[in-house]
Amino acid sequence: MKLPFCALLTCILVGASALIYAENQQSTQFNVSISIKETCNITAANSADLDFGSINRASKGSNQSNHLAVTCTQGTPYRIALQSQRAMANATSNNTKIPYTLYQDANRTTLWGADTQNAYSNTGTGNTQKIPVWGQVNQANTNVPAGQYTDKVTAVITY
Repeated sequence: MKLPFCALLTCILVGASALIYAENQQSTQFNVSISIKETCNITAANSADLDFGSINRASKGSNQSNHLAVTCTQGTPYRIALQSQRAMANATSNNTKIPYTLYQDANRTTLWGADTQNAYSNTGTGNTQKIPVWGQVNQANTNVPAGQYTDKVTAVITY
């Protein structure tokens, strides 16, 4: 008789504690939120320059390419303009210049603009995208004094 009595007493205590617990409950609600901003990051891939190499004076032109690394949030439309003088200046004589052209495609048919009107355009994927930059120096423009010629290009991304 002790066992059934203990079992009955245990059931009563458990039931009573559940009622006591239920009577003392409170609740509240709160919101969970996040705000995602559109963002883009642009770098010269591997810190590499667009190098037309070394050629003999007036012997030939040169075609080279490099690429930019662009990371934009998924679905973010962006445009890239390449701003420069479009002429490499001689390191010792700023008066001597070699013009060059930048293109958006390997066939060198679509010029790369220095403003948003003729800029490269795409949409972000959330992953890094490699954007090629194709450059060309014509043979007629290489008949200049020997030396090192350089120009600085600034890639501007608008999103």
